[in-house]
Amino acid sequence: MAHQVKWSKAVLEFFIEEALLNPFEQEIMRTRVDGMTVTEQAQRLCCSKSKVEKTIALLKKKYDNVQKIFPDKLPVRQTSAKEVYMDTH
Repeated sequence: MAHQVKWSKAVLEFFIEEALLNPFEQEIMRTRVDGMTVTEQAQRLCCSKSKVEKTIALLKKKYDNVQKIFPDKLPVRQTSAKEVYMDTH
């Protein structure tokens, strides 16, 4: 999601608040926006890669749901090559 959306502090904070993200999800979002790969996130957060991957998948669904409610505040996600790399490494 880091490169599927043009993230600004305002957009990130709006999404975190409206999606009611828990602290783990918030940290995944913040590190994702900073450009960390799944492997780096798993190491930093002391969890498995699969937990990070499942959380990212859940966050994408949450983002899409919140984006439908607030299309003027949250842009539509776009696919990117860098995002695919981050997901697979």
